This record gives sequence, C-alpha cells and structure tokens, in this order.
Amino acid sequence: MAQFEELQQLWQRQPGRAMRSADAASLSHAFRRYGRRHDLIYLVKAMLIACQLIFLVTLLRDRPLALFWACVTDLSGILYMVSDWRAQRAIARLNFAEPSVAFLRSALARLYAQRNPFRTRQFLIAIAGIWMGGNLMVANLGPDMTLLSALSAHAVANVTMFAALFLGRWIRRKRFEKECRPLILRLEAVLQTMEADSI
Repeated sequence: MAQFEELQQLWQRQPGRAMRSADAASLSHAFRRYGRRHDLIYLVKAMLIACQLIFLVTLLRDRPLALFWACVTDLSGILYMVSDWRAQRAIARLNFAEPSVAFLRSALARLYAQRNPFRTRQFLIAIAGIWMGGNLMVANLGPDMTLLSALSAHAVANVTMFAALFLGRWIRRKRFEKECRPLILRLEAVLQTMEADSI
C-alpha cells in the first residue's frame, strides 16, 4: 500500500503535458498577426492626430493661448494612445515556446483587460486632459463672445467629446469580439488541456 501511495504522489508531482510545438508556433503566429494589425491601427491613429495638429496650428496661429490648450488636448490623447499601444505590443510578443498554466492565465488576463481599457489611470488622466484642454481652448477662441455663444460653444465641445468617447467604447467592444475573442478561446482550450493533464 505504501508503494501505491508513493507512486500516486510521484504521479501528482508530474508536470502537465507540454504544448505541442505546432500548437505553440500557431499561437505565436496568431499573436504576431494580432500585433501587426494593431501596429497598423495605431499608425493610422498617429497620422490622424498629426493631421489634426497641423490643422489646429494653421487655424489657431493667431490665438496662442487657444493653440496651447488645443495642443494639451492632443498630447493627452497621444499619451493614452502610446500606453495602449504598449499594452497591445506586450500581448503580441508573448512567447509560447514553454507555456505554463500560470503563463496562460496571465495571457488570458491581459486579453480580457482589452475589453474595457477605459478604467486605467492613464485613460483617466488622458480624458481629464482632453476635457480640460478642449474647454479652455474653446474659452480662449473668442474673448468677445457673448455668454450665450460661449455656453453654446462649450456645450457643442463637450457633447462632441463624450460622443467620441462612447463611439470609441463601442468600436473597442466590437474589435474585442473580432480580434481578442478567437485568441481567448484558443488559449482557454489549451489551458483546459494542460490543467486536465496535471490532475
């Protein structure tokens, strides 16, 4: 009986089955493709922000204070975009050569975090900078504006900012389902296999 218990303990200490090299290569390729797609998305975003900055400099060159706050607004968006891009790059560079259960769980947590990245400190700082910069830019556009026209301009600016935020959240949810969900399903299948083998 003692020999059986020793064999059982030895069996329980055995590591789970390693991922096949073909599966690891396939997952690595899928994650690299995910990274390339996001690099392209962020390149287009950077080009749009650069065009917007050029437009604002051209439009507000005679109003330096309004131009300053417009730049604060754009720089807040750029800072968040860079932090989000870095998080995407970290996901795309995951190495599946020797995955463990803990590694797969960490990869899944990173992917699930992409569903709603709007709760991070970087996002809150960026949205505060965009809101403040946008409102102060509008306030410095025309010092001779009447109270009604100033309130109307601020209302339009705030509605535009929050509409862009809700549109961005909707797009992010759609992108999550299309880009991250297939990777999550593949990782969960591999994780279940490895956990079953380690029992």
